[in-house]
Amino acid sequence: MKIIYTKDYQAMSAEGFKVIKHIFDTVPNPVINTTTGASYDGIFELMVKAINDGSIKLENCVLMNLDEYISPRHASYNVYTYMHKKLYDLIKSRPKVIGLMDASVTDRQAELNRYNQILAKYPRDLQIVGLGVNGHLGANEPGTSFDSRLFFAKSDESTVQSTMLYNGLTRDEAPEGMMTLGLADIMDAKQVLVTASGKRKAEAVKGMIEGPITIDVPASILQKHPNVVVVLDEDAASLLTQRK
Repeated sequence: MKIIYTKDYQAMSAEGFKVIKHIFDTVPNPVINTTTGASYDGIFELMVKAINDGSIKLENCVLMNLDEYISPRHASYNVYTYMHKKLYDLIKSRPKVIGLMDASVTDRQAELNRYNQILAKYPRDLQIVGLGVNGHLGANEPGTSFDSRLFFAKSDESTVQSTMLYNGLTRDEAPEGMMTLGLADIMDAKQVLVTASGKRKAEAVKGMIEGPITIDVPASILQKHPNVVVVLDEDAASLLTQRK
C-alpha cells in the first residue's frame, strides 16, 4: 500500500488526479471505475480541465461507477446526477463507454445481471473508492463479507447522515440503500485509489491502514491488494502511528 501524505484537501485532490492521469498516459484503452462525493469534487474539477484542454483523451476510455443510490433516476443527490453535473455536462468529449447503474428499477436482478456483464467485458485498470467514516467502501458497510459481489445494500445510519450532510437532505429525503460493487469486485481491479480528507475520516483511515483485517472495517481488506494508492490530507492522517 502506497500512502501519499498531503497538507490539505487541495493538495490531496492534486495527488489523486496524478494517479488517474497516469492511467490515461500509460494505458492505451483505460477502464476506470469511479466513486463520487465530497472526497472527489476537487479531482473531478481537475479532470474536467484536463479533458477540455486535451491533456486527457477520453475517446478510448471506459468509465464506470462504483455504486448508485436506490432512488428515482434523476434525483438531485444520486450518482447519475452527480456524474452529469460534475463531469459529463462539462466536457467536450465522451468516453467510448459510460457505465452508470440504475438502482431505480423494479427488476433488480436484471440490473445486477446487466452491470455484471459490463464488469466482465471491461476489466478495470483503476478502481476509485471513497472511505466512509465507518470504514465502508462503496456501500459495503461493516459486517459485509469480503466475498461480496455486486448487490443491493442497506446503508448504515452513519452513511445516511453523511449523505444528508453532503447533499443538504432531511432524514426523510435521504436514501437508505445503494446498488454497489462488492468488496471482491473492488479487489479485482488492477489498481485501487483511495482518498480521504478531514478529521472525521481519521478513525477509518487508521483502521484501513493499521488495524487488523476485519469485516468490522471493510476497507481493511485493501491491505491485501497488491497495488493500492492512498492519498490523505493532514487531518485524515492524524491518528496514524506508523507514518513513513
